[in-house]
Amino acid sequence: MSQWYEVKQNHNLGYKMMFFLLKAFPAVFMRFLAFPIGFFYWAFGKKTRSISKDYLLRMEVSLLSDVEHIGKKKIPRSTFKHISSFALNLVENVQSWAGKFSFKDVAWQDDDVHDLVANINAGKGTVIVISHLGNAQMMKGLASLGESGTERKMNITTVSDAKVSQGFNALLNEINPDSSFNIVSTDNIGPETIILLQERLEAGGVVVIAGDRVSAHTNRNIEIPFLGETARFPYGVFLLIALLNVPTYFVNGLRQKDFSLSPKYDMFVKKNPVSFDCGRKEREARITESARAYAENLEHLCKLHPYQWYNFFDFWR
Repeated sequence: MSQWYEVKQNHNLGYKMMFFLLKAFPAVFMRFLAFPIGFFYWAFGKKTRSISKDYLLRMEVSLLSDVEHIGKKKIPRSTFKHISSFALNLVENVQSWAGKFSFKDVAWQDDDVHDLVANINAGKGTVIVISHLGNAQMMKGLASLGESGTERKMNITTVSDAKVSQGFNALLNEINPDSSFNIVSTDNIGPETIILLQERLEAGGVVVIAGDRVSAHTNRNIEIPFLGETARFPYGVFLLIALLNVPTYFVNGLRQKDFSLSPKYDMFVKKNPVSFDCGRKEREARITESARAYAENLEHLCKLHPYQWYNFFDFWR
């Protein structure tokens, strides 16, 4: 099985086409188009279908054995629904960056969002760890439009693999020039990078990084139980969180209904319960503990919306 970073990122042409159509037609038209797009991915993406099937089988077994969810969720079995949900997510990405996303369609939960907003309003540096569950672009899109729900504008620095995301980021800037963010590449993080991120955090900035993709530049990962079997999470992400040592939050935006032409969204915010005010000897254990808290939160949300998990690579092997 290929790793995520070995899969070519060839969605840019499709994104450009969707942006063109979004300017000419209402968003509901684009949502209708998501289903033939999903059928195309499903029909011709043999590897994607295989990975989707493996994930859905794991989810089925996990839900059957989870007392909290028994009788509450239908068992997901359709790879077509899963991949069509991904196609809807592509449309949502374009909507986010084109400024056609309404803040009134986002429902915040009674969770740690109040702590997150207070932290940003106070000008304190913040790390947000996202995932490939739901719409990872929604919050950044809202922030670029000044609709983040905070009194202060969010100055965002995104940590990502520049080689993979360079073309996509260029396209986002083309779609919405006002939405450009500072990008720090994961392939050259060193002491200078840490200092740069700390300076931006001290100025009240927000650092955003995904916590569910292993690194293309190192084999060092953290192995944690996830949906019934040991999965690999990136050690470097949680080491970075430890080194920056500022309030950290796990944030996910999910459609309330997996398939809807007029969707509403739930935004979930969970503060990392692990503190890194400790010595170096204890830091390694807390890094693993932090990764485990992230994985447990991710698994819980996956079980709420199984079809909105878009990590199409072999997460367990």
